[in-house]
Amino acid sequence: MEGSRKEAKKKFIQLKTFPVPFACEEIKKNITLTTKNTSKSSKEHILNQALKFHSQGNNSEAEKYYQQLINQGFKDHRIFANYGMVLKNLGKYKEAELSTQKAIELDPTFANAHFHLGLILNDLGKLKEAEISTRKAIELNPNFANAHSNLGTILQNLGKLKEAEVSTRKAIELNPNYAIPHYNLGRILKDLGKLEKAELSYRKAIELNPNYAKAHSNLGNILKDLGNSQEAIIHFKKAVELKPEDEKLVKRLAYDLYNEGRYELALKYLSQNQSISCQSLYLGCLLSLDKEKEFNQKYKEISARKIFNAELGGIIEHANIIYGKKYESTFCQEAIDYISIEKINENSLSEYHLNELINYIKTYSKENKTQGLLTNGIQTSGNLFSLDYPFIQAMKKALEMNIEKYRQKFKHSSQGFINNWPEIYELRSWMISMRNGGFLKSHNHEYGWITGSFYLQIPKYNDDDNNSGNIAFSYQGPRYPNKNKNFNLTIKNIETRDICIFPSSLFHYTIPFKSTEERICFVFDLIQK
Repeated sequence: MEGSRKEAKKKFIQLKTFPVPFACEEIKKNITLTTKNTSKSSKEHILNQALKFHSQGNNSEAEKYYQQLINQGFKDHRIFANYGMVLKNLGKYKEAELSTQKAIELDPTFANAHFHLGLILNDLGKLKEAEISTRKAIELNPNFANAHSNLGTILQNLGKLKEAEVSTRKAIELNPNYAIPHYNLGRILKDLGKLEKAELSYRKAIELNPNYAKAHSNLGNILKDLGNSQEAIIHFKKAVELKPEDEKLVKRLAYDLYNEGRYELALKYLSQNQSISCQSLYLGCLLSLDKEKEFNQKYKEISARKIFNAELGGIIEHANIIYGKKYESTFCQEAIDYISIEKINENSLSEYHLNELINYIKTYSKENKTQGLLTNGIQTSGNLFSLDYPFIQAMKKALEMNIEKYRQKFKHSSQGFINNWPEIYELRSWMISMRNGGFLKSHNHEYGWITGSFYLQIPKYNDDDNNSGNIAFSYQGPRYPNKNKNFNLTIKNIETRDICIFPSSLFHYTIPFKSTEERICFVFDLIQK
């Protein structure tokens, strides 16, 4: 799963890049004639232009002038470091890496260059090398707050959450009035399942920077998980107000409104953003409102853009049934045909590791995520794959094997979700434990690609219902009109050690059960990066 690690930079991290170039006046003092045909004043002019455009954020122009300086034989480490920054900002990561390494070669004690190389290596997915470079920056400058902060983010991406927390707290100790480390600490604490502490960190980031849009949005997520929906939506709205062009922020607000049944207001926000994710939810709102004419028009627009994702897949399969149409789902047609149930035996996951997983949720003392769909049960918070426990890593390895097996099983399918399998993806996971009378309401994982659940413990049931505790699938979305149609309800029997994998577009729910024992499963999503 190197692919998922290589894109760790996209996990909502905010690594700090210097907004201005290094040591302008010091570079000017070191200008020397390197060619007979170039005057000192001409070199100063080129340098001034490079620094001016760099400071203004005009990276394309700054690149040209830095390249001229290098072509004229400049050997100042700060020039190469600045050039590396500009190249990174232009997305030229390999070239940026080489330029920054040249700066280090010219001055191995230049802490800022080691720090910046860590940023570049992180963006290239070379997390362990990024860690080494960032630690070198800290070794050279122990009070380098930005380096401690970024080291925390890199360690988080490596799954070293405890070390990540220590590094990020050190950054805060060195510079308590800097918002980014508080924000990053909030992310780490959330992955550790410490929701209330994460809330405090996000609030501190906002206190220091009231216009920190991502902090408002992440605080909204935490408040939602803690059951404070009213305040959550205030922060979602604030995030969009600050950054209306950010599709993730708009989608998060609109989805919250959508879940509350405020479809018209959700449409208002979604209409201002033409991104794939926002337009997919727009179509879902039209279906929820049963606006068939507008739905048809929007469907044609989306089809012309060749958009496909799990959210659209679920919307289209429901619409086909209530409108009697044959809308094409580019994600997956007849998704129920792509449910697969297999066993994970002891060779793939030992009984010891299985019991460790069960013990983990039974002794789970952290704040649990409020799950509006879940009755008589608990759900772990954060991404379990962020935890560096042997039993978690063993579970991940077993799932990776079964995911590839699933892909191979349907490799000759014409379905979009198989033929366009993401090259770069990540796995997110959590556990759910249900008690007597427990069940999960109908939903799908609209953000995913494939979804799966591995059953660690299926109890003995005390009722006569043969479907107790089983998983049910349907094309019926819970927020869409049903018009008394048949949505092809399909119930699958599940047993301990079964793994069930299916397209994320498919709606599913669990059937209530009676038992003195818990029903425990490990759930995961494969998400396109």
